[in-house]
Amino acid sequence: MKNQLITALLFYGPAFFSVSAFSQAQTKKGTSVVATVNDRKITLDEFNTRYEQNSALIPGRAPDKPEVLKQIVYFELAVQEARRQKIHLDAALKEQFDLLLYQALLRRNVQPKIDALDVSEADVKKYYEKNPLIRTSHIILLTKPGMTADESKQLRTQAEKILAQVKEKKKGFEELARQYSEGPSAKTGGDVDWGARHKLLPEYYEAALALKNIGDTTDVIETPYGMHIIKLTGKQPFAKLDAVYRDFIIRTLRENKGQSVYTDYFEDLKGKPYNKVVVSPELLN
Repeated sequence: MKNQLITALLFYGPAFFSVSAFSQAQTKKGTSVVATVNDRKITLDEFNTRYEQNSALIPGRAPDKPEVLKQIVYFELAVQEARRQKIHLDAALKEQFDLLLYQALLRRNVQPKIDALDVSEADVKKYYEKNPLIRTSHIILLTKPGMTADESKQLRTQAEKILAQVKEKKKGFEELARQYSEGPSAKTGGDVDWGARHKLLPEYYEAALALKNIGDTTDVIETPYGMHIIKLTGKQPFAKLDAVYRDFIIRTLRENKGQSVYTDYFEDLKGKPYNKVVVSPELLN
């Protein structure tokens, strides 16, 4: 358990121990100091806050207080030693820190505006009509690692022969899937259940969506996984749109609309009198 605690403390270090501003405010209140690391004072109030946060990381297990205090001290020692060795000036770390600042700025100044964008029911319906949930079955002949062009051609020829049997309809699609398909769905007659555009391979989804009628099948479709013959077995009507996919659509539409919010924010920032930005796109050619 002790090892698990230490692992949690180390893993959550940056979030758990971001305490400089907090400690300064608490010290002004004159609270008791439970540890001092050079000029850094760790107050009891600060410790209690960090202890509660750490307790939440391991539900049902109260961490040992002296152990938590020791880890806080270790963290402070590490930060001070890193600064003494000027590690904080390392270019790679600066780039990472700049990225954190960029993300923090967006979370504070841009994301709230995007989250507040209105997405109407008509917007959701329009998106869904182009990106419905579909149910499919397929027969797949798997691509093998390192296949040559000739081997790939042979695999397609094999798939074309199976496609001919599908079109003959002497055997049902499900029976042919159990007989020939190399994927795990062969056990279910090729059924791969319901899928959304963002969950399926683009080539697979587009080919299935292009089928006009339930029960229609595609020609041989190639994806990074192999050669597919796809059968459309269902298309979910908008009236039955589930809450999870609805939320995904709303988030997607907000992010799409939010591109203008993002651009407007930075164009406004670029125009601030304290900023001077010079761009020479002609040098890119």
